[in-house]
Amino acid sequence: MESTELYQQILGITAPWFVESVEINHVATKVTVVLAHATGSGLFRCPTCDAQAPIYDHQDTRTWRHLDTCQFQTLLSARVPRVNCRACGVQTARVPWAAPHGRFTLLFECFALDVLLTAQVQSRAAELLRLTPDQVRYLMQRAVERGLQRRDVQRPLPHLMVDEKSLHTGHHYVSVLSDGAHGAVLEVEEHRTTEAATVLFEQGLSASQKETVKVVTLDMWPPFATAARTALPNADLVYDRFHLSEHLNAAVDKTRRQEHKRLSGAGDERLKQTRYLWLRAPETLSDKQREQLETLCRSELETVAVWRLKEEFRGFFECSNEEAATDFFQSWCERVKEVGNLHLSKVAAMFKEHWSGLIAYLRHHVSNGLAESVNGRIQQLKTKARGFRNCFGFRRAILFHLGQLDLYP
Repeated sequence: MESTELYQQILGITAPWFVESVEINHVATKVTVVLAHATGSGLFRCPTCDAQAPIYDHQDTRTWRHLDTCQFQTLLSARVPRVNCRACGVQTARVPWAAPHGRFTLLFECFALDVLLTAQVQSRAAELLRLTPDQVRYLMQRAVERGLQRRDVQRPLPHLMVDEKSLHTGHHYVSVLSDGAHGAVLEVEEHRTTEAATVLFEQGLSASQKETVKVVTLDMWPPFATAARTALPNADLVYDRFHLSEHLNAAVDKTRRQEHKRLSGAGDERLKQTRYLWLRAPETLSDKQREQLETLCRSELETVAVWRLKEEFRGFFECSNEEAATDFFQSWCERVKEVGNLHLSKVAAMFKEHWSGLIAYLRHHVSNGLAESVNGRIQQLKTKARGFRNCFGFRRAILFHLGQLDLYP
């Protein structure tokens, strides 16, 4: 079998195109398959209106990277005709093996996306595919743009999640908008300002989707709430219970450190190396740790009092209705006042200030737990890539891997 016939069959090239010749470069380990087309009328159609159109002229020879032939890098080469459409004017004809303006064949592009999704590291994928970093970024960007264009802008999004992720050290963050039902990242924007959060809602949601949003879970960062209230005035804001727990844990830890410093000055080391006893859920402690905690709880330490109130607050999320939750919170605040701990009092005051976002939990029973999972996967991407130079590349990687997009050509 002639090489031209072999490649004609394995490439699946059909009329009017055919394999004209096959050039093998053993030194460069490259195979170039030269494609040509038959002559005659009615062979090509206008890419805009699909009407038959005569050939006007030909472009210069173009080359597309294809799947390798054994160890040989394989290229397809052809002069693509331009057609003269009566309605649309001169247009470049479509070729069946590549997307318009593409540098790679459709098969190679699909394979490259598979490698990128599996490797998750752009430099490693570039090495495996024998591509440059710029070519890998080009493929990813095309895939993300394709996926965003194909998104169903009519799909309801009743629950949204807003979170932040550090890009660089020094409080350089990106804001992340996700679908609370499936965890798909909808949009990423540099910074965590009101303006950045507003861009999230404007670019990540269609006008019809905004009308379907019932609840947004977020932390107590004011710019997020401000932007959400403006963009989604009919949605309830629910402050994430895990972020509330972080504030309570911080109050316990600050109290423990201060009390340990005072006690250790008098030779009392009871609180030494006990940090995680107070911060972890009691049910996750080992038997030895639980015994140590129970011993400490029999003392009159201020840390114990603050820790008990922190643990008691978990009952807020178990209340059966808003009235019961309101009574619970008022009673809890009274006990905080009795203890008189500065750190816990600040947390209680913060909770009062953001009461509407707390009580809304009882209406929706949603959290940012899925967003925290997404955040962890973003951190994995960041760690594997050893960081990203800018937000543009960070956004591209997040949407590529976590946007649940239809990436393939």
